[in-house]
Order: sequence, then C-alpha cells, then structure tokens
Amino acid sequence: MRNIAVTNNSPPLPHSKGGSVPPPFVKGRSGGILRTHLLAPVGATHRGRPLANRFSDLGVHGGTPLRNSKGISVLFLIIAMLLMVTIGYVFSYLIPAKQKSVIFPIQSSQAYFIAQSGVEFAVRYACGNGWTSTAELDANINNVTRNLGNGRFRLTYNFATYGDKLISVGEVPIGTERRRIVVSNFTSFLMEISYFNSASTPADNGTNIADPTAVTPPAGMQAGDLVVMIAQARASSGTLAISQAGGQSWTSETQQNRTNCRIRLFWCRFNGTWSANPSVSMGSANCNTVVMHVFRPSYTSSVWQVDVAQVSANFPAPGSPYTVTIPGITTITDGALVFAVWASVDNNTWGSLTGGWTTPGLNQYRNRAGSDQSQTHAYRVMPTAGASGDVSKNQLTLGGDAGRYLIIAFKAVII
Repeated sequence: MRNIAVTNNSPPLPHSKGGSVPPPFVKGRSGGILRTHLLAPVGATHRGRPLANRFSDLGVHGGTPLRNSKGISVLFLIIAMLLMVTIGYVFSYLIPAKQKSVIFPIQSSQAYFIAQSGVEFAVRYACGNGWTSTAELDANINNVTRNLGNGRFRLTYNFATYGDKLISVGEVPIGTERRRIVVSNFTSFLMEISYFNSASTPADNGTNIADPTAVTPPAGMQAGDLVVMIAQARASSGTLAISQAGGQSWTSETQQNRTNCRIRLFWCRFNGTWSANPSVSMGSANCNTVVMHVFRPSYTSSVWQVDVAQVSANFPAPGSPYTVTIPGITTITDGALVFAVWASVDNNTWGSLTGGWTTPGLNQYRNRAGSDQSQTHAYRVMPTAGASGDVSKNQLTLGGDAGRYLIIAFKAVII
C-alpha cells in the first residue's frame, strides 16, 4: 500500500503559479473567500435590510423598515419632557390662583356669622327697649348697621315691603354683601312680659271669711295672659284647692303651712273666656284672702311654663326695721318672670321694696277678719337669665310678725 503524507498545506490550484492558496477566512483579497462575501446576506438581514432578490416577502415597508430605533426613543423623550413642562406650567399657574381664591370662602363664612350676630342684636335691642309691634320695629330697627372687625351687619325691617321679616346682611369687607339671613314672623321672637292688672277678695283692709272664696277677674284680659292666684287662710289645718275653675286649666303649686298661716299659689294660661269667677276652697271660715295678678306676654299665642320651681320657707318675727328678705333664685330662660310672695299673721302694711323689683297691684292686701292677716307681692322680669338677687320688704305698720314666703319663676314659650 502506498503511503500518503498529510501536510497542512493546501494543494495548489490549477491556475496558480505554484504558491499556496490562503484559507477562506484569511484577510486580504488574493485567493480564498472573503468573510464579508459570506456574511453579506446574513448581515444585511440582521441590519434590517433584506436583499430584495433573495427574500420574496418584503413586508409593508417595501424592504425599507425603520433604520434606527434610537431615533424613536429620542422622540418619545422629547414628547415626555414637553408634557412634564406643560404640567409644571399648569401647576405653577393653579397654585397661586388657589391661594388668591381661598380668601373668598373665608370671607363668606365671616359674613355668615356676622349676619347671625345681626339677628341676635336685633332681638336683644328690640326686647331691651320694649319694641314689639311692627310699627316700633319699622321706626327703630330698619337700616341699623354695626361694625364688627373687618365687616359689618346691616338690618332691614320694612313691614310695608317685606311683611313681618327681619333681614340681616353680613358684609366682609364693608360694602360687599356676602351673606344674608331672613327671619320670618320676627315679632314672635320678641317675647316681653308685662304686668296687666290685679283683683282680690277682700279689698285691701277689708274682711272676708267665705269658704270657698271667689275673685272677680279684672276686665280686658286677653287669651294667653298668665293668671296667678295666691290664697291665704289664717288657720292651722285644711287644704287650699281650686273650687271653681272658671273654664281654665289650673296648676296648683305645693301648699305652704305654718301656724295660723297657710298659703298656696295657683296659675293658668287664660284661654280667653271666663265661664264663672274662679274660687278657692279654704278649709276654714276664719280669715280668708285670695289675690289675683295678671301678666301679659308680647306674643299672645305663647304658653306658660315654670322656669324655676317654687322655693318657700317660714320667716320669724323680724326686729326693727322689720325687714323680711326672700333669697333670690337663678332663672334659666331669658325674659323669665320672677314672682315673690310674703304672707304674715297680722294686718301689716308693707314697703321699702328692693330696687329693681316692682309691686304688682296694691302695696298689700290686708284682711281684718278674725285675728287678721296680710300678704304682699313683688315681681321682676329678667331680660337675661341669671341670678334675680335677694328681695326684701319691710313691715311698715304693726311690725314684728312672723309668716311665710315663696318665690317662683315663669317663662312664656312661643309655639
């Protein structure tokens, strides 16, 4: 067998001149196959450029798809930056605008509370001066203004134009109307209690022993009036009670007793008609007195209620100058009526009333029947709820007699 020697040299080509042919992938152009020739189709496809004569389906781009993805990224970056700049500009505009506009709701709230203050002022101002009629309000409340801080309220009450309405306008700043409050039926909020008239059996310094004892009410009473009756019997036993209601619904407060002096307070809201003269059964026929006082609310459709419950106690025979003091009470409701009663076991006259209080009817109601007795009264209307203060009276004649006192407060409630 013939041995064949193997070498690393390539065999010569027929057309060569005896030299060796370089390998296909050697650099250079003399002989071999250039790498660029071999990879040209693949490289063209990888770079996104398929050769038209080698690929029959060239896609929608006709053989020329996008040549550089970096350009798209730059475009999107520019768009994003423009969007961020736009958003920044919008915020830079809105934030100062918001800061400027926040003052308007603040001023609106201030104006609302100032308008409320105007309503409260109008009620107090009218009640304090006793203006409860539409004519009085027209003359005194209309076009009233008051400054409050950086604003003011302006009141309007014109019955001919608006009827019974109060209009309170809040202005912040002054001269710029912001909020208004309208109160309909304004006069119904102006509660004022005034004394009307009195009656008694017997008349002062008279005599009466009748059981029951009746009282003829004063003329001219109106529905809604408060009627207070105080019955007194010079006895040490027996119950005082309404005998004839006269068509009314009476409330009986707790009876107060001491030796030879028994007192009890009754009250009602007058319904407008007496069916008969009211009377009180006394439980004895020795020395009996019934006194009636009538008070009138400014709004007659209101109802009456107890504001502070009755407080009572015995008082001993006072020494000179024979002063008897009733401790004050503290009212709960603005405009409440405080009513006080002194009753003694002799036919005393009374005077020297504490300032700020008023005696309704006569200075005293004496009964000389039997062994005598006397009673006297005082009242005070409290514009603002609070302590009424102590109230005193002196036994001016026949002084130095023991007795019983009571104090109570009423309020008129609008319905």
